[in-house]
Amino acid sequence: MKKLFAFSIMLMLVLHAAAQKFEFKYKGDVCPNGSTLVINAEMDIFGELACETNPASNPDDGLLIVARNGGYISGTAHLTILEHTFKAKTVQWCMSDACVPMKDVSELDKTFGGTSIRMMFDAFTIRQEGYLLAKLDVTVGDETQTLYIEFSNGEHSGIRSLLADEDVADVYDLNGRLVMAEADAAARRILPSGAYVIKNRLYFIKH
Repeated sequence: MKKLFAFSIMLMLVLHAAAQKFEFKYKGDVCPNGSTLVINAEMDIFGELACETNPASNPDDGLLIVARNGGYISGTAHLTILEHTFKAKTVQWCMSDACVPMKDVSELDKTFGGTSIRMMFDAFTIRQEGYLLAKLDVTVGDETQTLYIEFSNGEHSGIRSLLADEDVADVYDLNGRLVMAEADAAARRILPSGAYVIKNRLYFIKH
């Protein structure tokens, strides 16, 4: 039954991808619709703890919205901060070369256009352990896709991730193949980057 469900998810993803106008990419890998991108805090160029979707050292190798056929796309993006448990001096969203601080707001909208659009979301000077969970909804024409972005400094949200779930679970790839049987939380944390079906839900793990 679980293998059948995993195969059904794979088939739906293939059929849906054929009709998609755009996709999310992070460091060259596709982030499936509804997946979660986890970015751990690292020292930035100023020696401060930060989480960045597109680090200043190579902003084009981070989170992108990419047209699937290589053509021009235009649309709207809506970013919502769902949870925020660490203190950061600056939280900002940059898109289409305009940056807006999000320290005192939890939702913002932006419009965009191009063939490959940088989606720069950053938390600088993180001062304590915790996490930030945001939801990005992007609409191009009649197509809307969602990506969850989790910034982590030692803690993780429990909303979109099974990494901290103590129950054991079988892990499948998108072809319905069993990757890991009865994997506990510790085993799931060391899964290679990629998309997996765990407990009948799709998860995207990125290290």
